[in-house]
Amino acid sequence: MPRQMHKVSSHRNTNSSSRCTAKVMPISIPLEPLKLCHGIDPKERMFLEAAGRGDRHTMIQCLQGSMPVNVNCTDMLGRSAIQIAVDNENIEIVELLLKQDGVKIGDALLYAVREGVYKIVEMLIDHPSITPEMIGHEWSNSKYSMDVSDYEETSDYSPDISPVILAAHCNQFEILHLLLQRGGTIDRPHMLSCQCRRCQEQVHEDGLRHSLLRINTYRALASPAWISLTSSDPILSAFKLSWELEKLALRENEFKDMYLDLRDQCKRFACDLLDQCRSSEEVIAVLNRKKEMDSEDEASQTTDSDRLTLTRLKLALKYEQKQFVAHPHCQQLLTSIWYEGLPSWRKRNGVTKFLLCIGLLCLLPFMSVYYLIFPRSKIGQLLRSPFMKFLYHSASFGVFLFLLVCASTDIAFEDNREKMRGPPPTELEWLICIWVTGFIWAECKQLWDEGLKAYIRQWWNWLDFIMLSLYLATFALRFVAYFQIEYGKYGPREMRREDWPLWDPTLISEGLFAVANVFSFSRIIYLFQADQYLGPLQISLGCMLIDIAKFLFIFFLVLTSFACGLNQLYWYYNPSKQGNPSAFFTLTSSYRTLYWSLFSLTQVKDIKLEGGQDFTETIGELLFMAYHGLAIIVLTNMLIAMMSNSFQEIENHADMEWKYARSKLWMGYFDEGSTLPPPFNLIISPKAIFYFLTAVKDIICKCLSSQPGHRRRQKSFDGNIKRPSYNGNIFSMHGDASTQQPISRGITSSYQDIMRRLVSRYIHQCNKERRQDGVNEDDLLEIKQDISSLRYELREDKKQDMSKIQRHLNDLRNDTLEAIWTSKEESGIGTHQRETMSRSYDFNLQTPRYTENVKTEIMLALKSEIREMAKDIATDVLHDIIRRGGTGSPNFLPTVSSELYQTHLYTQL
Repeated sequence: MPRQMHKVSSHRNTNSSSRCTAKVMPISIPLEPLKLCHGIDPKERMFLEAAGRGDRHTMIQCLQGSMPVNVNCTDMLGRSAIQIAVDNENIEIVELLLKQDGVKIGDALLYAVREGVYKIVEMLIDHPSITPEMIGHEWSNSKYSMDVSDYEETSDYSPDISPVILAAHCNQFEILHLLLQRGGTIDRPHMLSCQCRRCQEQVHEDGLRHSLLRINTYRALASPAWISLTSSDPILSAFKLSWELEKLALRENEFKDMYLDLRDQCKRFACDLLDQCRSSEEVIAVLNRKKEMDSEDEASQTTDSDRLTLTRLKLALKYEQKQFVAHPHCQQLLTSIWYEGLPSWRKRNGVTKFLLCIGLLCLLPFMSVYYLIFPRSKIGQLLRSPFMKFLYHSASFGVFLFLLVCASTDIAFEDNREKMRGPPPTELEWLICIWVTGFIWAECKQLWDEGLKAYIRQWWNWLDFIMLSLYLATFALRFVAYFQIEYGKYGPREMRREDWPLWDPTLISEGLFAVANVFSFSRIIYLFQADQYLGPLQISLGCMLIDIAKFLFIFFLVLTSFACGLNQLYWYYNPSKQGNPSAFFTLTSSYRTLYWSLFSLTQVKDIKLEGGQDFTETIGELLFMAYHGLAIIVLTNMLIAMMSNSFQEIENHADMEWKYARSKLWMGYFDEGSTLPPPFNLIISPKAIFYFLTAVKDIICKCLSSQPGHRRRQKSFDGNIKRPSYNGNIFSMHGDASTQQPISRGITSSYQDIMRRLVSRYIHQCNKERRQDGVNEDDLLEIKQDISSLRYELREDKKQDMSKIQRHLNDLRNDTLEAIWTSKEESGIGTHQRETMSRSYDFNLQTPRYTENVKTEIMLALKSEIREMAKDIATDVLHDIIRRGGTGSPNFLPTVSSELYQTHLYTQL
C-alpha cells in the first residue's frame, strides 16, 4: 500500500513537472508585431524609460560620456525618445532632445499636434530639419527622402497625414493658425473624373491609397478649424463643400458613410456660426450676403440697409441646408418679414384670425382695384406684404377650384349637352379659361424672374406646368372641335355618344380636362406646408410617393414575368373553339387581369379551361397562386414597410422638415411683384405701363450710348425684399422703404467684420467646451507623468543639496578638529593617532557610523578641554587661598576627577 501511494505521488509529480515544463516553453509569434525587447541595448532601454518618466538627469548621463546612446533609438512600439516625450507633453525633455545633434523628429510633430501643445509644436517646427514645405503637402515625400535606407511606415499615421491635415482633423485652431503662418497648405483633391497624369498614376499604383488620401484631405477641408481660418466666407464654403461631399457619396459609394458624415459636419458648422449671431442686424448681414461681390457691390449693400435680397438664404434652400434654414435665428427673421404690416396678427386667437381673413377676402375685389390705381398708398403697401399676397393667391385658387366643381356637375349645362360635339363654351367655362390664363401669366413671370434652372428645381412647378398644359390642350381641342363642327367638316353637331368617332376631339378634351381637375385639386396640398400640423403630413406623403415609385419598378418586373408566363400558357387555346377565358389570351389582358387580382377582382374560374388539359390548368393555378403569394404577401408588405420607414424619418425631424418646407413656400411671396392674384393680374395697370416705357427708354439709351451698359436683368434671386422694422419686440411698417432708417449701427459694418466676430465667438466657444469636457484617461496619464518628472527633479535637487551639506560638514569638522588638536597637543593624542582616527572615519552622511564617530571625537576633545580648564581653575583658587593665609583644600570645590563636575560643565557648555 505505501508503495502504491509512492507510485501515485511520483506519477503526480511527473505530471506536475510536465505541466510546468509546458508552461515555460516559448510560444512562437508568427507576425512579430512588436520589436524584440531583448534586442534593445540596456543603456538605450534606460534612456527610453527615463524619457517616459521625465528623468532629465538620467537622460543627460546617457547622452554624455565616452559611449553615448543613440538619440534616435526606439522601443518595442517603434517610438523614439522625442516621440515619447512629446506624447507625455514634457517640454523640458523635448527641449533637451532637440539640442542633440542628428535628432530625427519624424512623427513627433504629429504627436504634438494631436496632443495640442502649442509650445512643443512651435519648438519642433523651428528645428532646422523642418522646412515650410514639409508642414504641408511635402510631408510624406520628406519622410521617404530622409529615411530611405531604413524607412518603415509607422502604425500611428499614414504617410499622407501631414501636420496641417492632422491639425485640421483635431480642430486645433491655434496650432493650425501657427502652421498656416509657417507656410502649411493642403492641396484640394481633383475631381473624381479627373484624367490628369498624376491622378491616373495614383489610381493605377494603389487605388485604395488614392481613395483614402482623398477622404483624409476632405476630412481636413471639412473641419471647422480649416474653414474658419482659411475662408473669407465660411458659410458659403460650408454650403459648397457639403454639396460636393453629397455628390461624392453618391458616386463613390464605397465610402458613402464617411462622406455623409463630413457633409453633416459642414452643415452643423454653418448652423453653429449662425447660432453665434447676437442681433437681428448680424442675422440680416449673414442671410443677405450675395454669392460673389466686389467692393462696389459690398459698399452698396452696406449703405443701403433697407434692401433685403436674402441671397444666402436662397442659396441654403438650393443646397438643401435644412438645419440652417430651420435655425431659430433664420426663422425669426422670416417670420418678421412674413407678417410685415400686421404687427399684432400673431397675438390674436384663432377665431379673430378667421374673422379677419373672411373680411379681407370679401374686400379683395375692391382692394385690387384700389391697388391698380394707387399702388404706393398705405393699402398698396399692405397688399404687397407676403402674408396678404399668400392669402389672396390662396383665395383665388380656392375660387378656381369652386368653378371646377361647378363644371363637373350638370347644373351649368343644357339637357342635350351629352349629344353635342364641339359645343360652344359656357359662361362658367369662360371664367375657367380666364383663371387659367391668369395662372399661365403668373407662371411666365415667375419663370422670367427666377430663371429656368431655379424654376425646374422645384417639383411643384412641374405640377403647375403639367396642370396648365392639360388645360391648354383641353382649350385647344375644344376650339378645334368647335370650328370643325361649325364649318361642317366633321359630321353633324348632335349625335349619340355611342356613334361618336373613337378619337373625337371633344372626347379627348373631356378626358384631358378630367385629368387636369385631378392635378388642380392635388395642387392645393402644396398650401398645407404653411400649417404646422398638416405640413409634416404633406412632406411624408411626398416621401411615400418616392417609395411607391421605387416599388413600382420591382413590381412591374414581377408583373411582367407572370403575365408573360400565363400568356404563353393560355394563348394556344383559341377562344372561338375552346371557350377558354380571355383573361390571359393576350399580353395586355394578362397585365390587366393580374393587376386587378391584387384587389380581389379576379376569380379562380377565370383561369379554368373548358375541355382543356388538366396539366395546363394545374400549372396555371400554381402560377396564379405564386403570383398572389409574391405580390400580396411579400411586395405589398415591403411597400408598407418602406412607407412606414419614410414616415418615421420625417416624424423624427418633423419640426425641421416642416420649417424648411414652409420657408420654401414663403420665399415665393417675399420678392416684389405678383401682388395681385389671378385673374386681376391680367389687368394692365398704370404702373406696368410706366415700367414698360422706362424699359424701352433704357434700351434706346443703351443702343445710342457708345459704351455698353453693364446692367443686367433683375431676378428673384437678386430681388428686393422689404426690410422689417420694429419698435421694441413688435414688428411694424413705417412708411416706404426709402424712409426707413437702420435701428442700429451693426448694419453699417462690413460682412467681413461681422463674420470675423462670428468666427471668433465660435472659436472661444469650442475652446470653452473643450475645457469643460472633464478629466479623461489621457489627462490622468499626463498628470502621472508630470508627477513622475517632478519626483525625479526633486530627487536630483536633493542629491545636490546633500552633497553640498556633506562638503560643508566635512569642512566644518576638519576645522573644528584642527583647532582643537593644534591648541592642545599636550592632551596625549599624537599626530600619528590623529591621522589614524581621521582615516578610519566614514565620511558618508547617509550612514550612522559617521555621526557616531564625529560625536565621540567631539566628546573626547571637549572632556580633555574641560579637564584642563578645571585643573587651571583649581590651581588658581588654591593659590589665591594660600595667598590669603588659608590652609588645606576648600570643601566647596569638588575634585578635578569628579565625574559629576565634568558632567555639569559639559551640560552647561
